[in-house]
Parts: sequence; C-alpha cells; structure tokens
Amino acid sequence: MILRNNGKSAWESIQSMLHSLPIQFVPADRSLADMAAQFKAKHRISLADAFAAALAKAKKAHLVTGDQEFKNLEKEIKIKWLT
Repeated sequence: MILRNNGKSAWESIQSMLHSLPIQFVPADRSLADMAAQFKAKHRISLADAFAAALAKAKKAHLVTGDQEFKNLEKEIKIKWLT
C-alpha cells in the first residue's frame, strides 16, 4: 500500500525500518504454501489471508484480526478478534 500510494522512495524508507520492529519474518516454505493452498481452496479468502491462517495453524498461535473474512475459519484456527 505504501509503495502504491506514496511511491518507491517512501517504501524504501519504511522498508529499512521494518527490521528494527519486533516482527518475525517467516519464509513461505512448501509446507506453509500447501497449507495456505488448502485454506484458499476451502474458503473464500485472499491468498495473503490464507497464508496468515496457515502460519497461525502451523505455529499453533492465535491469529489476531478484526477481518470478518476469517469467521469461517474459527473451527480450524485460533482467532483473537479485535473489536
């Protein structure tokens, strides 16, 4: 969104700051991609959301979201709803 809305220089500035934030970057390996594909095939969700759901399931973690698109996945992954 930053690249689209604010241009390349804004994205490069933000991109360099990402590594200083408490964010863990997880590579999309074959196992995660297969799990995301299963979520995508079974539910009407975006590919990015399918990967988020797959990562939550793989890590046995809660997916924190306010996006109601995940409502149908409540039986498959743990969700903490933002209100």
